[in-house]
Amino acid sequence: MCKKSLNLKRRHNGLTKRKNILIKSTKGMKAQSSMILIILVIIIFGGLAVFLLGFAKTFSQPEYTNLYVHNLLLSVMRADTGYTDSKCKLLSDTLSCAFFESDWKCGGDGPTCLRHVNDTIQQYIGSFELIQKSYKYLFIAKPEYMTGGEVIHPLTNEPMRIKIGDLSLEKVRVQKIVANEQVQKTTLWGPMIIRAQLIVSQKKD
Repeated sequence: MCKKSLNLKRRHNGLTKRKNILIKSTKGMKAQSSMILIILVIIIFGGLAVFLLGFAKTFSQPEYTNLYVHNLLLSVMRADTGYTDSKCKLLSDTLSCAFFESDWKCGGDGPTCLRHVNDTIQQYIGSFELIQKSYKYLFIAKPEYMTGGEVIHPLTNEPMRIKIGDLSLEKVRVQKIVANEQVQKTTLWGPMIIRAQLIVSQKKD
């Protein structure tokens, strides 16, 4: 009986040792797997950074600026103004309101739509370093009927326009970058297309 008990004890100890070795081996494999994963992530991000740098170098300065201006206008039109009411939520909403409900006050007691559009565009575009340092701009917005044709103001009998920035850029003959965007809006006058244009030109030294 003693011999059997001794043999069983030895077997148990042997199994315990093997189990401990297996656990250590598993932990080691997990640590190695984590290390390999970290290295792979570093390699992927490093490769992506190199690719993006190489991709950026394929653009010339005019191409880069053109892309910059188009993305700037797109972000301006989609900019969240901070107000929750539907007439002022996005800048494109506020533009529509400025044309057809210009006296509407954003948030109930805030600035009028027209005033808010003016202030927001100046602050937003002016905050971009490339524009602020080296370029002047003109933002132009106008509504059009869905069936085509400009919307005429009933008091002035002229096409509706909102112009913000350097007004001379509209007619002056200099090298310009022009970006265009449009959004469809439902207004008090019916469905309209709001067309926005951003004209940018380099400042003279």
